Amino acid sequence: MDLQQILQLADERATVGAYSQAARELRQLREQLRTVRVALLSSYTINSLVSYLEVEAARKGFGADVYVGPFNAVTQELLDPSSGCLEHQPDVVFIAQQLGDVCPPLANDHLTLSGPQIEEYVQGIVSDLVSTIGGFRKQSQAAVVVHNFALPVYTLLGVYEAMAQGSQTETIRTLNARLADALREIAGVYVLDFDRLCADIGYRNAFDDKMWHLGRAPLSAQAMPTLARTQVTFVQAALGKPRKCLVLDLDNTLWGGVVGEDGVAGIKLGQTYPGSVFRQFQQTILQLYRQGVILAINSKNNRADVDEVFKSHPDMLLKPEHFASTRVNWQNKPRNMVEIADELSIGIDSLVFFDDNPAERAAMQQALPQVMVLEVPDDPMQFSNVLLKSGAFEKLSFTEEDRRRGEMYREQVVRRDLESSAASLEDFYRDLQMTATIRPVDGFAFPRVVDLIHKTNQFNLTTRRHSAGQVSDMLADPNYGVFSLQVADRFGDNGIVGVAIVRLQGAVATIDSLLMSCRVIGRTVETAFLRYLADWARERGASQIEGEFIPTTKNAPAADFYPQHSFTQASGDDKSSTSVWRLSLDEVPFEFPEYIKIASEAKQGEDFASVS
Repeated sequence: MDLQQILQLADERATVGAYSQAARELRQLREQLRTVRVALLSSYTINSLVSYLEVEAARKGFGADVYVGPFNAVTQELLDPSSGCLEHQPDVVFIAQQLGDVCPPLANDHLTLSGPQIEEYVQGIVSDLVSTIGGFRKQSQAAVVVHNFALPVYTLLGVYEAMAQGSQTETIRTLNARLADALREIAGVYVLDFDRLCADIGYRNAFDDKMWHLGRAPLSAQAMPTLARTQVTFVQAALGKPRKCLVLDLDNTLWGGVVGEDGVAGIKLGQTYPGSVFRQFQQTILQLYRQGVILAINSKNNRADVDEVFKSHPDMLLKPEHFASTRVNWQNKPRNMVEIADELSIGIDSLVFFDDNPAERAAMQQALPQVMVLEVPDDPMQFSNVLLKSGAFEKLSFTEEDRRRGEMYREQVVRRDLESSAASLEDFYRDLQMTATIRPVDGFAFPRVVDLIHKTNQFNLTTRRHSAGQVSDMLADPNYGVFSLQVADRFGDNGIVGVAIVRLQGAVATIDSLLMSCRVIGRTVETAFLRYLADWARERGASQIEGEFIPTTKNAPAADFYPQHSFTQASGDDKSSTSVWRLSLDEVPFEFPEYIKIASEAKQGEDFASVS
């Protein structure tokens, strides 16, 4: 059986046995998938989850190599250098504990406890877990995902529980909030909302009393596939490449009916059914836009009809300014898709296609298999569910750049229009009125910097995917400089678009990583960034700066960066292999571009000062 047949087997039967059989079959195909090493550490028996995890990982293109720690030995597994967990060298570690195992009094004797006792227990749980993960972080850079605690199936005080001050429900919610606050401060550590997951299934459906008493395995057969899908979403977000752009059809997708036939007044879109269904779907899309998803349109339609809907229909929640790229015409949709990717300067594999027409979906899958094509159901009530459950845009951070991403990509289109009308590139650069702000990475920039490291491909000289924990360690090491680059111009602020990591070793400064978003490639800000790094290294006693170029299938735009800046090749004659480039800092042969205003920060906390 091939991969799809195996996954179909699991879906059709949806039993423990079917998932186990599918997992056995998948192990024979693991070499076709990207291997990800996962550790499951739990205070209860969790072995049955492995098959579900392997199947759901394969669905996302991962071959899961899963280690299950011994029963109720979470602390030992995280701290003992010879533990099975650390020997497994996991990419992602999941920690799942029951409140009754971690702190029996809070679970079993809550009504006997005083307020100060409850506070002491809550703080103790949080402190112990933070301390344990801190010790683990010294030995491993794996992403760590901690399950929070589920509310009990039955409340201690019945219907009065919601009003009772200091109730068990209030305590568990306080504990979960404290846990999230504390773990947020540790790089590469995340919280899986296990309580929300149980609530979605139904607390009574999430647990199996019989299996708990027979084998200390509390999770029900209904809970395990849901938990596995959620865990794999974390794996994908931590190790995979999130999609960037949602490309939408219009007729029978954003509204019901065909505007060219029904007219603006005749399409289904409004406050009551069936128009309310499409309005709700637009609200879902709008929320994704606010989270940083780029929106685009790919529709076979008359442009004048579409413009009229956006202009005059009172229930259109989505506006023209929400879309960074629009293709409304009669050419084939795969061709439009390529143009959209080109206009936005993103890869085809960054696109997600949502179209109600199965023929259009099939054509897209055949022509552009890199595009994620969602299987759109006939019932528009399910549109939002399908889109959100796809996990296409899941991330483990939310930054100010995410909040403004759609706006920034629209500004990029305006910049391109200016470029095409300028008499020369120099005139274009001057008209942009660019300002580049370079500073050591701080807490505000950290999530965006890690995000860029994980997803930047085209202008990325080494494509090293440092984890959040590794970046955090570099920031604490005085031998490293970790810098962010922010670019603004007269059309708006592009946000943080570049990252550089430099290591000092005596008289040599080595550029470990140098990468920039495609939004600013080719505007000479890369020269400004490199000049800043050279000056920084020289000020700290280095006489030579060195950098590598590690070729990939996507970073060809960066291949000539070092030779274009007068670096001399020291090794790696074959263009398909890693090359090392060096430059003497006695006299750097390139300057800051005169049409870019530079702001820099020499140390954390200092005000910006011009260095140009």
